[in-house]
Amino acid sequence: MKALFLINANEQEKEEIRERIDERVEVFFRDELTEDERKKILQEVDIVLGGRLSKEELESTNKLKFHQTFGTGVDRHNLKIYKEKNIILCNSHEHSDTIAEYAFSLLLAASKELLANDKLLREKGLWDYTQYPSVSLTNKTILFLGFGHIGKKVMEYCKPFDMKFIAIKRRKNAEMQNVTVYTPEKRIEAIKQADFIINSLPLTEETRNFLGKEEFNAMKKEAIIVNVGRGKTIDEEELYLSLKNKKIKGAAIDVWYNYPKRRGEKQEPVPCYPSKYPFQELDNIIMSAHRAWQTDKKWHDRVIKLVENINRFVRGEEPLNKVNLDMGY
Repeated sequence: MKALFLINANEQEKEEIRERIDERVEVFFRDELTEDERKKILQEVDIVLGGRLSKEELESTNKLKFHQTFGTGVDRHNLKIYKEKNIILCNSHEHSDTIAEYAFSLLLAASKELLANDKLLREKGLWDYTQYPSVSLTNKTILFLGFGHIGKKVMEYCKPFDMKFIAIKRRKNAEMQNVTVYTPEKRIEAIKQADFIINSLPLTEETRNFLGKEEFNAMKKEAIIVNVGRGKTIDEEELYLSLKNKKIKGAAIDVWYNYPKRRGEKQEPVPCYPSKYPFQELDNIIMSAHRAWQTDKKWHDRVIKLVENINRFVRGEEPLNKVNLDMGY
């Protein structure tokens, strides 16, 4: 079997990957191939790790059976072709703890008005503790939109605050102790109770604009939204107007509606604001550039864990985190 690794790795890391992967797999690394060689190899490989394959690349593959991605969300992958060609797609939850930490930090920053108070003292030298008062988490109700790896970890962080936990899930679960679960059809009932909303929903046809006009109208005026799922699960215009008109207290958003063509040090274009609406002009939102996954943890450690999932597939075992191509997650 042949595998193409669409990753950046040094020689030591490549050596470890080759040692750990099943001996029946021949590994090729992207940076060791020319563009023409990569296109040719892609038509021959059984396995791909990392990257996002274009429609043309997927259609050109003849033998591809298994694609392991780094991320959790798969909305930017052409799931229709994976299904047509019977290609297994697996996502990863290796960075769920990191994203949960970030979501919790956004919750604290927004509820304590950290950025607004920092700006007040930094730029104006004002010690006015009444202008941007803190909101306590203790004994409040927190609503999780989606309750997978991220939501459950955030809940663990919130337990010391004696909060009430509610969640919206497609199915109710017997294992959900200390959490009141609502189905999506009952979401208005849940939203009305929430002081804080943590959104970690994937983007599917069912979750697009999951929070819209009706949902925002049901929210408490004191509500704070944290979004580390997908931007388009929240209606763009309704979020902006609700913040601008102070219909809700605030938001902390890491996932957006408009992205640059290239991110990182070589961003293109600059500037690139994340929405057609001027969120950057509002004082009741914390804006973060889709970086909740980023941390000081070694990227290579995640790769090694995904290699083991490839080995499961090679051994004929059921791989972990197999994406339901019909449901989109």
